[in-house]
Amino acid sequence: MRTKNLFLILLGASIAVAMLPVLWPRLDLAVAAFFLQPDPPVNPAKWFWVDLVNEYTPDLFRTIAIILIAGWIAIGLTRRWRRAALAMAFVGVSLLLGPGFATWAVKEHQLRARPFDVVEFGGQRQFTPALQQANQCSDNCAFVSGHVACGFFFASLMLLDPRRRWWWIAIGVVAGGLISVARMSVGAHWLSDALWAFPITLLSSGLVWQVLAFFYQQELPPEPA
Repeated sequence: MRTKNLFLILLGASIAVAMLPVLWPRLDLAVAAFFLQPDPPVNPAKWFWVDLVNEYTPDLFRTIAIILIAGWIAIGLTRRWRRAALAMAFVGVSLLLGPGFATWAVKEHQLRARPFDVVEFGGQRQFTPALQQANQCSDNCAFVSGHVACGFFFASLMLLDPRRRWWWIAIGVVAGGLISVARMSVGAHWLSDALWAFPITLLSSGLVWQVLAFFYQQELPPEPA
């Protein structure tokens, strides 16, 4: 199977899974209630690595993106090492466009309250289902999760490294899943906030790849045999 077709299948599958809490909004409330109950049977919020993920993930990936874009520009001036330039450009621009800009833009449009802010969990805001535009948040809103998008981004590297595409998909799913647990365990995101981060990230990365592939046609990685 060609990598492009596999990428489209992964995109479609991620959208199908993300639609589950859209069709059944109580899934969001049920998952949040599990983590935010007074004494949950499993409490990741107290785990050491969860604190690190919640505190440093966006800054780390933002720094990586800026460094890679700067490297891409520097290499571009020399007109050498075009394959390295392609890799730097793809990772750097995709991170800024997907987990960076796209997630922020969706947040600003949806204005969805975070779990710890809604009435059901001691807050003053109203719960609204995913994909339903709300007016329950004024800044840094819930839908979608930029943290989780950083984890799912690893799956996009299948485009850059087709020979290890299944490894990158697995790494992306595992990383996105772990970060999802970290974010949901502290009441920062709903299940749907995490799930929709996957297709949004894939769409952003796919767009960047299509543009770069036009300019770096000779440097595109070969398909696996």
